[in-house]
Amino acid sequence: MPKESFFIRASVTPDDTGVFTQTSIDLSPYVNALGKSILNIRSIEGEWCQGPTGAIPNGAPFMDSNTAAEAVWQLTTQDNIGLVSLDDRTTIAKGMIWARNPDGSSAPPTQVYNDSHLPQHYSNGFLVAVEEIYLGSLGGSNWAAASNLTFNVVLECEVMSLTQSAAMALALSQQ
Repeated sequence: MPKESFFIRASVTPDDTGVFTQTSIDLSPYVNALGKSILNIRSIEGEWCQGPTGAIPNGAPFMDSNTAAEAVWQLTTQDNIGLVSLDDRTTIAKGMIWARNPDGSSAPPTQVYNDSHLPQHYSNGFLVAVEEIYLGSLGGSNWAAASNLTFNVVLECEVMSLTQSAAMALALSQQ
């Protein structure tokens, strides 16, 4: 019988500040390394959009006229003060886009390059044994301030059991 999955949703709003922003995702209802319970993240889906207070809530984010900017997101097992690379041991997933609006007015970008953006599927899942993970992002300064640039994510997850020693070892390796 297949295991049942459930979804965890989170959001972070870097806006157009060019400053790293982060929010925590509480996993304590699912993860208890001493109790042998861990979380398996099967896949990740996400979107860049205008925030709920943007000019067009949840619509395509606008950029300032004739500009380019980046937008980077990351999901990690540790609290961070900035962006980390994929080879950082705390990284669960990461993606970025580089965009350009060549128009003479503020509009959604018409030129976009993405690097391992989304979706991200794991063959056997990504095991997490810490009680809190972090969704971080950075939006370049040329995104339109009225857009309130936001990254939303949905994690497809399942709860799994490990031996207590294996769960503790995994939890320690993710800190």
